[in-house]
Amino acid sequence: MDEKTKKTEQENPVDTGNDTSAEKMTEISAPEQPIAADVSTAYGEPEGEAPAKQSNKRLVNALIRAGAALIAAALLLAMTKLSVFTLVKGPMETATAHHEEMGSFVKQDIAMILGDLSDQGLPKNYMVAGIYDKLVLVHFTDRYLESAEAVEKDTLLIFEGQLTALDKYLTVEGTIETQSEDLSGKLYEWFDANKAWMQEKGVIYETNDAATYLSDAVLTVDTVNSMSETLVYVLTGLAALCLSYILVELVLMATGFYLLDPKKKKEALAEGGVEFNESKESEYDANVIAETSDNTEEKISEVSEECIKEEQKPEDNGSSEEPSEEKTETQEDK
Repeated sequence: MDEKTKKTEQENPVDTGNDTSAEKMTEISAPEQPIAADVSTAYGEPEGEAPAKQSNKRLVNALIRAGAALIAAALLLAMTKLSVFTLVKGPMETATAHHEEMGSFVKQDIAMILGDLSDQGLPKNYMVAGIYDKLVLVHFTDRYLESAEAVEKDTLLIFEGQLTALDKYLTVEGTIETQSEDLSGKLYEWFDANKAWMQEKGVIYETNDAATYLSDAVLTVDTVNSMSETLVYVLTGLAALCLSYILVELVLMATGFYLLDPKKKKEALAEGGVEFNESKESEYDANVIAETSDNTEEKISEVSEECIKEEQKPEDNGSSEEPSEEKTETQEDK
């Protein structure tokens, strides 16, 4: 009975040592899955999201951007009242601007300017030009102002007899518009103030009705559809950029660019000669993931080595105790 109890006492430590080593192995190996899960969630990797859904998201976002660009282009063209088509068509050349329909985009030669409305409280840009059989109010832009003043000076010299011919003239483009009440009142004031010398020089005949010579139209230079030509060009250019962006998006959709996985997309960019540079943030994330994986592997290897050593110790003790048991048995036999 004593020998059996000794054997059981010797066998139990070996079994318990193996159990503890196995438990340690399971404890070390168990955290591998949570670590991977934590890393994936910490760095924003989608859990359970299929690549097809990601590609569909990219395609939907591209369609939304293209739709927004289309709406913006339509609004910009609507603001210009489609004046770009009028500019492409070009102005209508005319010799009598005041006889054309209101709102017409015309091209007019101006060789006679009789004065400006600065004495009536308006800027010098508003001048009275003699066009055919009428006196027409012309609103010049600043870029024409110097040339218009030169034509005005030569016109007065002609009436004073110092010049024999009008050598200077202006060619302008603009829109024929109806005069406002304020402009009309200022023009009639100018006519009453200058009627005497114009009758004396033979510009007009003696009359009591100013409407006989004054036109009710105003020629606004460098405008189309009552909008500045410069503003029309700017808004049309922005609309053209929006349409170009839509065209680029359609080409990318047709080539399946938004249906590619991110890795395949990088390869496609590399094949097309475009160098793909990862951001510093992504490089940092990759380094952190690599370091965490290396550390976990090192810990697992160290613990496994310790477990192997612990497994080997009980086996050595068992082998050393076997000769002692044999010795006791031989002594009893003797």
